[in-house]
Amino acid sequence: MNHTQLIEYFAQVIQSIFSRVNNAKDLTNDKNAQELITAILKSLDDLGIKTSEVMPHELEKIYLQAISSATQDLVAQKVKVDALKPADVIKKKLHVAALTSLVQDTLQDLRVAIRAAKQSAKMTIKKVLSKTKLEIAKGLIQGNLRKVITKRVAKTFQEEGLTCFTTADGKRLRLDKYAKTVVSVKMRDASTQGAVNRYKENGVDLVKVSQHSPTCHVCARYEGKVISLTGKHKGFLSIKNKNVKLPPYHPHCKHTVSPYVMEYKSDSEIQSEQQKWEGFNLNEDTRSVSQQKAYKKEQDIRRKAHEELKAYERYAAVLGKDAPKTIGAFRRIKRNGGESWQKLQVAYRQANRELKTE
Repeated sequence: MNHTQLIEYFAQVIQSIFSRVNNAKDLTNDKNAQELITAILKSLDDLGIKTSEVMPHELEKIYLQAISSATQDLVAQKVKVDALKPADVIKKKLHVAALTSLVQDTLQDLRVAIRAAKQSAKMTIKKVLSKTKLEIAKGLIQGNLRKVITKRVAKTFQEEGLTCFTTADGKRLRLDKYAKTVVSVKMRDASTQGAVNRYKENGVDLVKVSQHSPTCHVCARYEGKVISLTGKHKGFLSIKNKNVKLPPYHPHCKHTVSPYVMEYKSDSEIQSEQQKWEGFNLNEDTRSVSQQKAYKKEQDIRRKAHEELKAYERYAAVLGKDAPKTIGAFRRIKRNGGESWQKLQVAYRQANRELKTE
């Protein structure tokens, strides 16, 4: 399993947990409720084990690839490089320390997230069961009690269960979404660190950030700029400056760095690169209007897909077995509109009304 498959595995496990909750049987029975919680916690523990198996290998692999690519970049720019193979280069103290830190930080971040999700899952189910049973005892709920409890647990669990963090503005971050972000950032970070450390040990202390289009306003600040790794290069800002960073600049950032060797640059070329830093402002969006529109269009497509996934999870939590079996089926029904979509909406609204009135 590679890191991409691990992210998919996280999503699959989360969806299987939702499915298990949606189809739980007779949660009025304390034994059944505890068995559900135990099964969920085991699934999350298995995620932790799989993460510990996959991520160290994946981080080392991407770091090695970065060393190899960096070596080729240095040779292409006529920098004298040792003849060691990447597997031998990575054994050097500089690289061992960097890779060890990357692995430890990544596993720690994901362990904390999984631990928080386990607590969230357990507390969410217990909270809903306790509240609903109290309402039943008071005679506030009539009808099929088993059905009411299962649907209430499923709906609340979809909204609150498996939360690993809550942001400052109150948004709940679900485990699979957070894990995707962590893995993406750490893999890009490993690639950058592997390349930068290879440049540094061969006497190259300047790197140039790649350029892509479309891009976000954060990346646009650094695109195409030459950054000093030591702060010893006049006219270039350094990573020692608190406002200057190397990629990745955000989750899913595609930017990389390449060596910038001054010995083979003319004075005018160097001056041109230095001038890019003039008026550097973190609060300024340097993109053209057309670039902003292109990026917004790209993000709108991603946002639509994410919103459809959230909507599918809401429908599945309320409708249970009567919901479309997969997100793909849900998307087809929704995008085609027509009678099938209307019927699904009516069923969802009716189920929601039943939850509120029963």
